[in-house]
Formats: sequence, structure tokens, C-alpha cells
Amino acid sequence: MRPGGGLTTRRTVGAWIAAVAAAGGALALAATEPDPRLAPRPAPVAALPDAPGTVRLPPPAERPRTPPVALTPSADGLGLLWAERGTGVVRRAPLAGSTVGPAEVLARLDVAPGPGFAVRGLAVGRDGRVFAAYVRARGRRLVVAEISRPRPRIVWRGPLAGRARVGGGLLALPGGRLALGVGDQARPGRAATAASVLGRVVTLDPDRPASQEPRRRSRGWHDPVALARGRGGELWVADRAGAGEPERTGRAGRPGGAVVRSGFRRVPVAVASSADGRALFVCGLRSGRIDRTLVDDGGTGAPRAQADVLDARCRYGMTRTDGRLWASGDDGTITAVGTDAELLGAPALED
Repeated sequence: MRPGGGLTTRRTVGAWIAAVAAAGGALALAATEPDPRLAPRPAPVAALPDAPGTVRLPPPAERPRTPPVALTPSADGLGLLWAERGTGVVRRAPLAGSTVGPAEVLARLDVAPGPGFAVRGLAVGRDGRVFAAYVRARGRRLVVAEISRPRPRIVWRGPLAGRARVGGGLLALPGGRLALGVGDQARPGRAATAASVLGRVVTLDPDRPASQEPRRRSRGWHDPVALARGRGGELWVADRAGAGEPERTGRAGRPGGAVVRSGFRRVPVAVASSADGRALFVCGLRSGRIDRTLVDDGGTGAPRAQADVLDARCRYGMTRTDGRLWASGDDGTITAVGTDAELLGAPALED
């Protein structure tokens, strides 16, 4: 006997449950993504020129095997932490004036090795807890973990890392959450779906389980490899791209109105803001230089369209602390490259 109107069957009950679950999932997603603003995706460009003053990479035999990457200050600003490129070793050292003191090993993480994987970002909270974003060897997923403890504790278990555009820029926010850049894996179609975290800047609660749902701040990024705080707590993103696509620097909170694309290819690996927010500094893996982008309205407006390349050298990593900018160079050492005042007043290199 076929069911009549108003009679409930197992199939209709199942459909009703599925619909409720789908609606609940959509509400949960909306709650975690209150403002998924889209970073404008510029039209493809022809091959970009090298930055003025580009310093070619040394021959492979002359390059450091594990140069410092993912530089970040200690909680008190009197020390530095970094990871060895391509490995799971994380180190820390005190600062003594304009020099870096003896380093000690903070953690040895179980990572998928290689410069495109391994440790992608480090962050230090105000309470001194240290976090890392890295591609885990088991499962090859992008994860965030608290590493300043005897055994790393996974804060968030993210997506499979893919072969390219992993992202991994990590930053501790003043309110206690962590901001993370997740690359689009060169799969913009997958990144465009509402449930995806690819191509997004998200925030995480460092005390929640690894299965937590991140809050999505913005979307449409290629490879957000580095994050920095600017004036008023603004969250800046350095976005790497690939052939035919421009690199971008912009705000995670309002990317539509504050994203500029680079006119040259420098392959960003780090970004930092001056103390007053008037300038953003970007370290280029390809250029081997630091470039400076001025920010309008005393650091509260939009970044200028044209970046100035400085004489200051940088290759693998950069951060700002103790009133200075520190950079990881071609020789695999970390050096102080200048104060805010020096870098703000430095002349730009000519083409």
C-alpha cells in the first residue's frame, strides 16, 4: 500500500533529518564565517619583471642547507624564534643589542620535509605559549600545534597540504586567538565552495580541540605565506602567487578595499609593519631584498600601489622586534637590517 498524504515513512523521516542537518551545518558555517570578504582576484598578467636590485640566488652548493625561516619575536620582544627551512627543528635565542645570542632547540616536529612543506609559520602568544603551523608527516595535513610543551598538542587539524600554495602564515592576535593563512593549493574551484577553508585567512581558538571549526576572516587568497599586525590591530597579508598571477599585499579584514598587487616578482616570504603603521616591509625570496610599501593616512588607509625596493638584504625570513627589523640572509644568519626610522627614510633602488 502506497503511503497517503500526511503519513510518515522511513524515507521521509530520513530526508527531514538530512534537511535539518544541512540547515544546521549552514548555520554553523555562517556563525564561523560572519564576514567572508573576497580578496579581489586580479586578471592574469604577463611575466612580471624582477624587482630593482634583485640579488640572484647563490649556486646550490653555496646556499645554506637549513636557513632560518618563520622568524617571530619572543613574548617579551627580547628574543627571536625561528624554524630551520625544510625541517621540523624550531630554535630560539636571546637578542643582545644588534646581535643574536646562542640558540637552543625548542622543538623537533614530525614534519613532511622540504622547503615547500615542513614548518610554515610560528606565533608566540602574550602568555609566552609558542605555536607552529606545519605540514605533518603523518597524513601530510596542514596543522597548527602548541609546541612549547613536552609533546606538541594539535590545536587544529587542517586540510591536506597538496603540492603547492600551502600557505601557513601564522600570527597570535591580541585577543588570544591565532590567525592562519591557508593556501588555495592552486585549486581555485575547490577554494570557491562555501565550506572550504582553502584560500582563506582564518582564526583559531588555541584552547579548543583539533576538530574545531575555524572562523573565516576573508577568502580569495592564493598563498598567504605571512601575516603581520599593523596600526590599530589591522591584520596584513602577504600573498604569494605563481606565473601569470600578481603577488598581493592586503588587509585580511577588508581585502576588497585595501589590496595592492606587486608590479614586480619578488616571491614574498615575510611581512612586517613599522611601529606607527606607516609602512609595510616585505622580504623577497626571489629578489633577495626588502621592499617598502607606504600606507596612507598615517597607517590607517590603503597601501600605495608602488613599492620601493631598499638596499637592505633579506632572503628567507624577516620580523620586527626591539625597534629593529631582523632578516635571514643568503649566508643563513640572522642580522639586524635597520630601525624603523632608517628604513622609512632609506632611498629606493633605481631600475
